[in-house]
Amino acid sequence: MSNLALVAVGYNRPKSLQRLLESLTNAIYDGDAVPLIISIDQSGNSEVESIAKEFNWPYGEKVVVIQPERLGLRRHILQCGDYALQYGAVALLEDDLFVSPYFYRYLTQAIQKYKDEESVAGISLYSHLWNVNSNRPFIPMDDGMDGYFFQFAQSWGQVWTARMWLDFKCWYEQNNGMISNEDGLPKAIIQWPESSWLKYYIKYIVQSNKFFVYPRASLTTNFGDIGQHAQISSTSYQVPLLYGKMNDFSLPAFDKESLKYDVYFERIGMGKTLGFSDQDLCVDLHGEKGRDPSRRYWLTMEIADYHILSSYGLQLRPHEMNVITNNPGKEIFLYDTRVIEGNPYNRKRANLQLLKSIYDIRDIRRQEIIRLAYYQVYSSFKRRVRRIFR
Repeated sequence: MSNLALVAVGYNRPKSLQRLLESLTNAIYDGDAVPLIISIDQSGNSEVESIAKEFNWPYGEKVVVIQPERLGLRRHILQCGDYALQYGAVALLEDDLFVSPYFYRYLTQAIQKYKDEESVAGISLYSHLWNVNSNRPFIPMDDGMDGYFFQFAQSWGQVWTARMWLDFKCWYEQNNGMISNEDGLPKAIIQWPESSWLKYYIKYIVQSNKFFVYPRASLTTNFGDIGQHAQISSTSYQVPLLYGKMNDFSLPAFDKESLKYDVYFERIGMGKTLGFSDQDLCVDLHGEKGRDPSRRYWLTMEIADYHILSSYGLQLRPHEMNVITNNPGKEIFLYDTRVIEGNPYNRKRANLQLLKSIYDIRDIRRQEIIRLAYYQVYSSFKRRVRRIFR
């Protein structure tokens, strides 16, 4: 595929940039000539600039762009996205990422599949195993395909065609003001700093009812190195990386039956399972959405004073499988919110959090709990010290 460029984005992390570039070198390009653009935001770090300039790229043209002045993360990424208009498509990779040897093969097939699909606003190379809104594990249902659709834009390895990028750019030029609670986004996203370009892309796809295509097996992973949005190094967003040989990916068509998740990491299409219209059903199994007053039915783990139509257990994974298979239990409730009545279950909020933790963690030893508590206190202290002495 000639109409594609790879863009490696760096700032002031020389080891991170070197690691990313080496992983790109070790990937498989099937004989294609692939341009590589290394775009470095201005930090005054000569080591980063030297790595970019001295790096040998054996698969095609290499272009090094050193920004003359500090752009900041949002402006830098938006500028790099414009390469999609120049080359036809772009794969954007920030410097704390590491790619699978098969990432290029996946993205070329995904571009070919979705280049004309208006409902697809981007292609993700990363696959979430963690709900960044609720800080709980996320497991997409396995429907036998190598991808699914997710109303959540990606910053840990993303691909845009010229059409996808231009649609967003036109929207962004008119909608780049403050993001508020009225925008229909999770609270965690609204609270992201103004340097985040990602929350604007997420707002765009939510308001436009578009989706990103996500791979079932991740083609990138995130090292969580210390940087602009990370004050301590973390492995929280490391995910299993596709390392087995893959020639052809089974990518789903975008239609009513395809697997989809909304911006809250909640399954879309559960209404059909329960015999309701999706417009009448609020799915809130992660507990971040809350009750939607415009929808009559509410699927949640919350205890509320509404008529209980059905209840389900919490054993199967992912958690919506308990509803799909009608697994009996008293952990998940389907309410009719038009009928107010006393709830026979008196589960306190603290007990609900404990129930979720037991389901999420599966098992943990007492000694590990003590170590984790110490680590959390120590990490919090380090972050406070960093803020004081910035």
